[in-house]
Amino acid sequence: MLHDATTTLVSRFEEVRLGDAGSVGGKGANLGEMTAAGLPIPPGFVVTAEAYLHAIDGAGVRQRLLDGFRAAANVVDDPAALASAAADLRETVEGLAVPDDVRRAILDEYHRLGDRIAVAVRSSATSEDAEGTSFAGMHETYNNVVGDDEVIERIRDCWASLYGDRVIAYRASQRMDEEPELAVVIQTQIVSDRSGVMFTVDPSTGARDHMVIEAALGLGEVVVSGAVEPDTYIVGKDGPRLVSIRVGRQTHRLAAIDDGTVRREELEPALADARVLTDDEVLEVAALGLRVEAHYGEPQDTEWAYSHGRLWMLQSRPVTTLGGPTVTPSGDGAGEPGKAPVGTVLLRGLAAAPGRVSGRVRILQGPEDGAALQAGRSSWRP
Repeated sequence: MLHDATTTLVSRFEEVRLGDAGSVGGKGANLGEMTAAGLPIPPGFVVTAEAYLHAIDGAGVRQRLLDGFRAAANVVDDPAALASAAADLRETVEGLAVPDDVRRAILDEYHRLGDRIAVAVRSSATSEDAEGTSFAGMHETYNNVVGDDEVIERIRDCWASLYGDRVIAYRASQRMDEEPELAVVIQTQIVSDRSGVMFTVDPSTGARDHMVIEAALGLGEVVVSGAVEPDTYIVGKDGPRLVSIRVGRQTHRLAAIDDGTVRREELEPALADARVLTDDEVLEVAALGLRVEAHYGEPQDTEWAYSHGRLWMLQSRPVTTLGGPTVTPSGDGAGEPGKAPVGTVLLRGLAAAPGRVSGRVRILQGPEDGAALQAGRSSWRP
């Protein structure tokens, strides 16, 4: 580990384990844990939460940020007030001058990875991916970042994402009023031709004998953000064996370009409607997921990628949405004997946000349906 007089500023994956989550965040801790387990993890390092605190201390804004965060958490029911307060907090962080010792420690490790190498810069909150909470998709991630100044800028942008509207509202809903802290993962960029997410449990039913793999072309951000309709593969753990395939339609992919940018590429219909993974590749991804789950001893929510025929594991965290009883549905939707009844399954899918609600359901077939509904132009009535 690299130190100044009192503070650990940067930790390499090889030095990190799950017990270090308080310093390197959930994402960083899991990457270190999986590196030690011999799983195929792209090399990298973590800018610690201590480095962030050192930066805001040095700028004299630490107390202002804490007071502002707590005030913003008290107005989450007023969207306009929340947006204004959160924007002020982000502007404060974005204006920080990164201290020389922090900058030096970061760039020494960045250069160790390679000469102007492309990296992914990924937020890793110290309370992220912990049991019972998940900040997935709330903090910022940047792909294909190249060059010293760009790396430093993106790290500062990740720090600022601590104060996003959604993040503040989620922390308030979870009664998390402690000082927000953020570590940042710097990881060698995998130029993926296919990528996606994998749950080692079916998150919609809680069935632990099934895995769900979602796959898309290009960088996996399109899956995590919901920008495209990915393929969905259901895999039985016994084997593993392929249970079902649903081929999605992908309008575009994101490609990492040598100049350090990410380019959107529109897809021809034949490619947009084609399967992303072969049967053998689905089973290879599933087998890697089983290794990850076996290591942790509990269901995992993972991100993976193929690059030039090689499979990489990019991230893993515990599945935090299995609050109810586990149900293994039968063909008629009644559930297995001895398990909780589930009635008739009308629709399956992955949750967009935590929580449960009851009431009428409106199925939107596309963005235009949502816009029409909001404007009162939809012909649909309950």
